[in-house]
Amino acid sequence: MMNLMHNQRGNLAVALALAILGIMSGLTMSVLAMRDTVGFNYDYEGVQSLHFLRSEGKRAQTLVEKMDYSGGGFSAPDKYAEVSGSHLKRTFHLRTKIERDNVTTGGGMFFTGGYAIRSLVTSAKGIGGSAQWTQDRSIVKKYGIHYIRRTSFAGYHYFTDTDQSVNSTPVYFWGPDVIYGKVHSNSDIWLKQLGGGQNGGWPTFYGKVTTAGAIQSFSGQPPYAQIFRGGYMEHVNPIEFNPQATLIINNGQPFAGGAHLPNSIFLVTVGGSQYTSYRGDMSDNIREYATVWTNYPPGVDSLYRNNYTVRDTVWSTGPGGALSNQSIYVKSNLWIRGTFSGKQTWCSKYNMMLNRDIIYSGTAAGAAPDNPDNMNLNDFTGLVSERSILIQYGYRDPIDSMRYRPNCQPTAGTSPGIMIYAAMCALGPQGDPTPENPSGAGVFSFEYQRPHSSVPAYRLGNVIYDKIDLHRRRYPQTTAQLWPQNIDYPWYNPLWPERIPMNERGTITLYGSVAQRRRGFVHRSNYDTEHQPAIYGLWDIPAGYLGGPPNTAYNDPVLPIVLSTTNAPGATGAGVGYSEKNYHFDERLSFAQPPDFPEVHVRGGLTPFESENWTLRHVPRTF
Repeated sequence: MMNLMHNQRGNLAVALALAILGIMSGLTMSVLAMRDTVGFNYDYEGVQSLHFLRSEGKRAQTLVEKMDYSGGGFSAPDKYAEVSGSHLKRTFHLRTKIERDNVTTGGGMFFTGGYAIRSLVTSAKGIGGSAQWTQDRSIVKKYGIHYIRRTSFAGYHYFTDTDQSVNSTPVYFWGPDVIYGKVHSNSDIWLKQLGGGQNGGWPTFYGKVTTAGAIQSFSGQPPYAQIFRGGYMEHVNPIEFNPQATLIINNGQPFAGGAHLPNSIFLVTVGGSQYTSYRGDMSDNIREYATVWTNYPPGVDSLYRNNYTVRDTVWSTGPGGALSNQSIYVKSNLWIRGTFSGKQTWCSKYNMMLNRDIIYSGTAAGAAPDNPDNMNLNDFTGLVSERSILIQYGYRDPIDSMRYRPNCQPTAGTSPGIMIYAAMCALGPQGDPTPENPSGAGVFSFEYQRPHSSVPAYRLGNVIYDKIDLHRRRYPQTTAQLWPQNIDYPWYNPLWPERIPMNERGTITLYGSVAQRRRGFVHRSNYDTEHQPAIYGLWDIPAGYLGGPPNTAYNDPVLPIVLSTTNAPGATGAGVGYSEKNYHFDERLSFAQPPDFPEVHVRGGLTPFESENWTLRHVPRTF
């Protein structure tokens, strides 16, 4: 080596080797520095793209909340975001598509309709207009899907547009009321310390309570923390309560070929995902006459003749079919009952009568469908009326013409009443007035709220006398000849004439939710404080004046019978209707709703959405 160093040529060789080594080292360091720089740029672009991807999900959700009432989906406007520093200038391109899709909810247990927000973020070098068209684009791309779903009225245990009765008087929550889910009212919420219960006479709310008005009390200062266990908010934005079931109208299966039959009734029986029906067509007005006699029956002297019109119902076999994961729209009056499977929503353009129990095939009657140890993952029923939803008192069966009172009989072998496994929504802003609902507003309530006796058909010798009350007094009544306040006005009772109608009818067992335009009565006192005392006892059915107290016994002046009212077997209480409200919020409705169930829109155009999940995916080939 020393010889090489002392040799002139050797010195040149060593110098050349050192130069090459230095060059290689420099190149290596340059490559390492370049790799670090490129790696930093890629990491920076990746992290920044991830932030933009999350912001795109929220931006698109806001657009859907404010713009997309059609429910179809759309593409959001492209967005360019410039980021510049002393050594780095980048332009990020944000593209988003919003599409209707099924959304996994409840930790993967449920599927429900919602939206998929698909966002792609790319980047290019430089800033300004030229960066949007440059070919010098980064290989870093981020693609993600943000799943959201609309908030529907099914998610509220109790929603009321106006917390007033059909007679525009405040309706209060009291001691027996225990509400487990969310509650909202677009008006004041009234409280009253009355009726017992487990909270010192005050109602109990376990979910969050919101009102566009204020919390009011009939009983002085309420103990707020004791009542509102889930918290409360006053003066929030009102929630729009659309009088039309728009989603069902647009997406639902048309019943009976979509025929609009306002003077018809369909009695629908659901068995799983199949249904059958009977169709009842109301006849034209039929003129009838009834001679009024003294001492009838059989009658001694004729006094005058009543002249009136009636309408008959002619029954025939109606349509049948299948319904699964879909809604159905009935443009007629609907009576419904049965055992439901899968996801179904039934909607009536007119009043809906709950003819018998509404239960699930996957849950034993009386059991909770949201029991964590035995969760029903499949069955969700929605009942929607563009008028009102009423618990039916009685009807004449279209098959055997017998008279039935199904919702006054024992339910599931226990107590009398009705079981309802459903999310219910009564939208009606103003429908046809009914005896119990003179305003016609959408309510969840019950039929035949002021029962009185009437004289049934009676046999004397070989003669059967029918419609006896029409042969005893003026009908229709006049101001000079008023109908007696303790006798049922003809045909007010759907089973008229009935000698001993039912007062107390048992328990409403509800696993679901209720949304309504006004607070409907499910129980009434015998002495109705809703009307002025000066006209108490008057019969004026269109105005809601329904005679005197319903518990008055009456000895018939001619026949050896006593006319009275009674409670259904097993029912207790001293009023009329369903004194026991066994209401449970179905917690599954917080995650999944029946198909096309009416959705929540905050007044002013905002549609609340729930964010379910956000995931990163491989970048698709086309977007």
